[in-house]
Amino acid sequence: MMDILREREELSPPGFYDQYYAESGLDQETVVELLKHDADELRLPPGKLRPGDRFSKELSPDDAHGWDSGYGVLIFELQSLARKRGVAINQKVDSLDDYIRIMAGIY
Repeated sequence: MMDILREREELSPPGFYDQYYAESGLDQETVVELLKHDADELRLPPGKLRPGDRFSKELSPDDAHGWDSGYGVLIFELQSLARKRGVAINQKVDSLDDYIRIMAGIY
């Protein structure tokens, strides 16, 4: 895990929702479920993740900031669910926030 994540204060999943999404109109259960799923796929502790974390920087597995297979799985799942629901995804998924907001909208 990168030093920036290691040094962060740990937030509980409900604390993550309260701090970053309480005013968003997104369902708490959905946000928490997506946070935990992202953390599992990226093999990172959910309490260290933040909405502004970028897949190419803060959530990248190495110093070269390369793309990880966890990111690939998340994007594949998002695209697959969007097709199944008949929803077009017309924006980049650069950050955890992008992923949570897009997925919550088609979940």
